Amino acid sequence: MLLEGILRRFYHPTLSVSHTQEYGSVESIGSQIIISHTKNGTVHTRRINLDNAANIEDQVKKEVQKLFQSRHKLVATGFSEQETYKSLAPRLWLDEDIVSFLLESKSKNENIRVEEDLRLVSSNFGGDSTAKVHITKDYEVKAKDLVTLDDYKKTCSEEEFSILKSLASEFKSKRLTFISATPQGGGVALMRHALIRLFNLLGVDAHWYVLKPNVEVFNITKRKFHNILQAVSDHIEELTENEEELYNLWIKENAAIFEKMFRQSHIIVIDDPQPSGLIPYIKKVNPKAKVIYRSHIQLEAGLANKKGTPQRKSWQFLWKNIKLSDTFVSHPVADFVPKELGRKKVVFFPATTDLLDGLNKPLSDHHLNYYLRLFNKFLKVEGQTPLDLRRPYIIQISRFDPSKGIPDVLESYLKLTILLKAKRHKAPQLVLTGNGSIDDPDRAPIFDQTVDRLSSPVYKDIRNDIKIVRLPHMDQLLNTLLRRSKIVLQLSTKEGFEIKVTEALMKGKPVIVYRTGAMPLQVMEGINGFVVDAGNTDQVAKNMFDLLTNDSLYSKMGASAKNYFDKSLLTIPGAIRWLRLCVSLTKTRNPR
Repeated sequence: MLLEGILRRFYHPTLSVSHTQEYGSVESIGSQIIISHTKNGTVHTRRINLDNAANIEDQVKKEVQKLFQSRHKLVATGFSEQETYKSLAPRLWLDEDIVSFLLESKSKNENIRVEEDLRLVSSNFGGDSTAKVHITKDYEVKAKDLVTLDDYKKTCSEEEFSILKSLASEFKSKRLTFISATPQGGGVALMRHALIRLFNLLGVDAHWYVLKPNVEVFNITKRKFHNILQAVSDHIEELTENEEELYNLWIKENAAIFEKMFRQSHIIVIDDPQPSGLIPYIKKVNPKAKVIYRSHIQLEAGLANKKGTPQRKSWQFLWKNIKLSDTFVSHPVADFVPKELGRKKVVFFPATTDLLDGLNKPLSDHHLNYYLRLFNKFLKVEGQTPLDLRRPYIIQISRFDPSKGIPDVLESYLKLTILLKAKRHKAPQLVLTGNGSIDDPDRAPIFDQTVDRLSSPVYKDIRNDIKIVRLPHMDQLLNTLLRRSKIVLQLSTKEGFEIKVTEALMKGKPVIVYRTGAMPLQVMEGINGFVVDAGNTDQVAKNMFDLLTNDSLYSKMGASAKNYFDKSLLTIPGAIRWLRLCVSLTKTRNPR
């Protein structure tokens, strides 16, 4: 048996946003493992005898652990032998935090082959060491295979898994397609990666496409669709005719790209307003296709229903396309549904998260410490002092967006430090962080406004305890920050169904949220966290104070968060909901 692997490693002392990368190769021939790696341009090789040729997986994992103990973080492996890749790749991902790739080695020369494979593995990563998302020329997103179907089976009951398999079989021979704005950034992309990954394992013919990027149009869809429909714009300007025309031209361009896909699909899911203009084109090209519009935002239906409001203007522009869909899927809040829809067309789904992805999978203490050191490298690049790893910290993870209540987070933290000082308690630190998305023009301005806000004299004494940083799409880093945090905040002034709340609860963290959107459905007041009226920063500070000064309360809430989080918010229950709807749509005209 021949196994070739590529190990991508980083040295902690030199790790930064634009650090130097080194690579290595692992090859198994007969009863030996041959490990090669580059250091300062020189290739170093060593041979390890296998205890048992059939035990190669344990041997590879053992060597990976040895390298990590010597401060080499292995990030990726590449295999040319498919069977070993299939058996070992999931174990390396879940146990050793290593992404694996299946490669096609062409050269018979060992040295040339190693260099070739090194380039192939490195091509899957960007300059900031984050894995690239694979998108085809037709704008289809290829979700990375990370785990097996058996791994997913362990995350649910036997009954759920049986239902899932039965529905997948019933939907066989049908094609399901999702269309969203971007392949990374925000909960929609995270859910699509996980769902497509699971559907691929089940043999469901499911695909995911993203729109051709256009910065000018993304400014319109974010500020005139999302922000206005959620009523979070500081300077509300109505959608103009020129903007409508620009959006329509962009949609026409995307429709031409997707025409073949429209014809091939039996069900097409439109995620949020950005691609909603495609619906008439789908119906024209493939009248038999069923279209589902999935709304992921807190759509202020009351304002959208009210004549003369900017919300009404934007909604009416979108509604002329959305009304052609066969089903409207909303978060489970009735006030998110405008009156035009009635109830027969509406289905309520919560957002879901995945137990096996980088955001949620268990990480060893070694890996947690590694990612915290990495976080401090990013802080250093931003010109900030490092997070003191000996002290607790409070965290909010979110995009830098006007809906996320970031000014309220800062104000609440300031009030907390005053309360703690009065009782002579040492204050924890505060972390404000998250990823960005290419369709979100607010991410840079809101970040800059947040930094500027800290220059106010009122924050002078606590400024160095507040860490504000935009992070690359490195899920394990956010996973780590949540796991090592003391308290999690989500003070969004507008919110759909916030996945980060679910992810914090399943890690045993008390969560404080505003009474907005669907978040009150996620947090049980006084049991696993607190639900506070939006804008009441005094109460947020008081709740944080109680958790920090009452060990019994903190332990009780943390245990409740971990033991009783809603497991229906995971990928498999979500997949069951989608398949049930799809099966129903292919059988009846208007499923409930």
